Amino acid sequence: MATLGTLTLALALLASLVSIAVLLRAPRSEEDERPRTLHPGYLATFVAAGALTVAVTIIVIAFFGSDFSLKYVVENHSTDVSSLAWLYKLSGLWAGREGSLLFWTWLLALFSAWIAYRRMNIADRLSNTGLAITNLVLALFSAGMMLSEPNNPFKATPAEWLGPNGQLLVNAAMNPLLQHWAMILHPPTLFVGYAGLTIPFAFAIAAIITNDGSKAWVAIVDRITVFSWLFLGAGIGLGSVWAYVVLGWGGYWAWDPVENASLLPWLTGVALIHSFTVYRRRDGFKRWAVMNAAITFALVILGTFITRSGIVQSVHAFEKDPVSLVLFLTMIVGSVAAAAFGLWYRWETFAGNDEFESLTSKEAAYYYNNVIMVVAGVLVAYLTISSALPSWLPFGGQSIVATGYNAIARPLGVFYVFIIAVCPMLAWRKTNGAALWGLVKAPLVGASVLFTVLMAEWAINLRPVYTAMVSTGGNDARTFLDYGPEAYYSLVAILGLMAASLLISNTVWLFIQGARRRAAAKKEGFFSALANIVLKSRTQSGGYLAHLGIGVILIGLVGSSMYVLNVNTSVADAPGSTFAVSDYVFTYKDTQNVQLPNGDTKSTVTFGVSRDGRQLGDISPGTTQFALQDQTRRDAAVLAEPLRDIFVVWGGTQGGQIAMNVKVNPLIGFAWGGFGLLLLGAGIAAWPSSDRTRL
Repeated sequence: MATLGTLTLALALLASLVSIAVLLRAPRSEEDERPRTLHPGYLATFVAAGALTVAVTIIVIAFFGSDFSLKYVVENHSTDVSSLAWLYKLSGLWAGREGSLLFWTWLLALFSAWIAYRRMNIADRLSNTGLAITNLVLALFSAGMMLSEPNNPFKATPAEWLGPNGQLLVNAAMNPLLQHWAMILHPPTLFVGYAGLTIPFAFAIAAIITNDGSKAWVAIVDRITVFSWLFLGAGIGLGSVWAYVVLGWGGYWAWDPVENASLLPWLTGVALIHSFTVYRRRDGFKRWAVMNAAITFALVILGTFITRSGIVQSVHAFEKDPVSLVLFLTMIVGSVAAAAFGLWYRWETFAGNDEFESLTSKEAAYYYNNVIMVVAGVLVAYLTISSALPSWLPFGGQSIVATGYNAIARPLGVFYVFIIAVCPMLAWRKTNGAALWGLVKAPLVGASVLFTVLMAEWAINLRPVYTAMVSTGGNDARTFLDYGPEAYYSLVAILGLMAASLLISNTVWLFIQGARRRAAAKKEGFFSALANIVLKSRTQSGGYLAHLGIGVILIGLVGSSMYVLNVNTSVADAPGSTFAVSDYVFTYKDTQNVQLPNGDTKSTVTFGVSRDGRQLGDISPGTTQFALQDQTRRDAAVLAEPLRDIFVVWGGTQGGQIAMNVKVNPLIGFAWGGFGLLLLGAGIAAWPSSDRTRL
C-alpha cells in the first residue's frame, strides 16, 4: 500500500505539471484558440483528481481494514467502540498531519476538476490560465507531501512496531480529544473552505495575466467563493462547539494560533465577497477584489504554515518541518507579491468606478467594510505570529494572550456591526438625509424596543456577574479588570447590544418592506411575497439573513464572553449533599464507573439541578480514561436554559470531596442560533439561481 500510495502522489504531481504546461502554452493560430472538448490540459486535471482520489481511498481502506502497514494508520486509528466508531475510522483520514494535508490536496483537486468540467467547452485564455494557476497550487501541495517525510501519508510502519501477524506492538492511536462528533465534521468543512478559496485567487491572477479587467473572472468564481466561505464558517463554528464541550474550560474561542488561522481568511473573505458585489453591480472595487483574493489565499496558506512550520507554539500544531517552512512561506509571500506586482503592471486595466461623493453612501460603507476586515485579518495574523518575530518589531517575541485580542476585537466588532446595520439603507454615490430618515425611522422603533429588553437583561442578570466576579479577586477578577474601568467595560457591552438591536431590526424591516412592495405589485399574499423574495432574490436575501445572524451572534457574544459566572467548589461525597451557584442548587446523587469493551473506563457523577425550588433535571459530567493512550479526558456536561447554559466539569473525587467547576454562560444560545442563521443566509446566497430579481 505504501508503494501504491506514493505512486498515486507522483502521478498527481506529474499530471498537474503537464496540465500547467499545456494550459499556459500561448496559442499559435486561430485553430489553437478554438475550444476543444478533449483539451489535454483539462484531461490532465481530471487525471490528477483521479490519482488523489485513489490515494485517499487507499488510506480509508487501510483504516477500515485495520491495515497497520502504514505508519499514519497506526498513529491515527480510533479505539472507539460506540455507534460512531465507523465514523471515527473515516475521520482518521484527516486526524493527523499527513492525512489532513492529503485530504486538503484532494479537495483542491476536486475543485480543479469542477472548474475543468465547467469550462472545458469554452477553454478561453482566462479559463485556461485560471485552471493552470489552480494546478500550480495543487502541484506545490503534492510536492509538499512527496518531498517532506513528515508530510508523507504513505510511510511504511517500522518493522519493530508489528508482530508476525500484523498486530500492533506499540501503544499508538488517535488522540482521544478527537473522538467527538464535532471533530468528525469540523476538519472537512474547514478544508472545503480552504481549498475553495484557492479558486478566486487563481482567477484573479489569471485576469491579470490575460489583461482582462472585466467581471468575467468574478462571474466564474463568485458562487464558489461564497460556498467556500460558508464551509469555512461552518468549520469554525463546529470547532467552537468541540472546544466548548470537549476541552473542559467552558469557552469556545481562546485565540489559539491555530484557531486564529481559520478565522483570518474568513475575515478577509467577507471583504472579498463584498468587493465582488461592487465589481458586478457598479464596475468598481476591481483592485480591491484582486488583492482581497490574494490576501485571503495567503491567509489560508498561513494556516498550514503555522501548524507545520514550528514557528508558533500551539496545542494544535504539528512538529517542525523545514520543507513546510520554505514551501508554504514561499506560497504566502509569492501570492501577495504576484497580485501586487500584477496590479501595478495592469493598473489601468483594473481601474474601476471606485469614487463616492459622500461618506454616507453605499460605496463608502463597502469601503469601510473592506478596510475593517482586511485590517482585522492582517492585524490578527501579525499578532498570531508575533512570538516568532524579532524583538525590535512591535510585540516581537511576545505571545499575545486572549485579553489582548479581545481588547481590539470587541470595540472594532461593535463598530463594524453598526456599519452593516446602516449600509442597506444607504444609496449609491450619495445618500439624501430626508430619504434616509424615512427609511430608518420605522426600524429605529423596533430597535428601541429590542434594545430596551436587552438592557433589562443586562441590568438584572449580566452586570451583577461583573460585580460578583471582581469581588472574588485572583485570576477570575483579572479576566474582567484587565480590560480597564468598569465604565468602559459596560460601555462596550451596551454599545454591542445597541448595534445588535439596530442590525436585527433594520434587517427584519427590509424583509417586511420588500414583501409588502412585492405583494402590492404582484397581487400576492404577504407570506407568499416574502417566500418569493427569499427564493428568487437569493444573493441579496441570503446576505440579509447572514447580517441578521451576525446581529444575533453579537448578543450571544456580549453575554457568553463578557459576563460568565465561574465558580470552583466542592461537595461531600455523600448522596444528598448540595452546593449552590448563583440561584442554582446542585444535589449529588451518585457516581458510576463503567468499563468499555476496549478497556476504557467511563466515570460520571450525577447531580440534580433546581432553581427556585423547581427541578430542572439532572446533569452528569464525567471523565474517560483511555487504556491504550493512557490519557484522561474530561467530559463536560451542559444543561441548557433559554437564556443561559449551566456548564459543569467534574474535577475528580479525593478525600471524600467532589471537586466541581460550574460556569453560567448567559445568552450563549444566541451565539449558536445566530451562527445557524449566518450559515443559512450564506447557503441561500451561494445557491445557484437564474432569477436575479433584486429585493
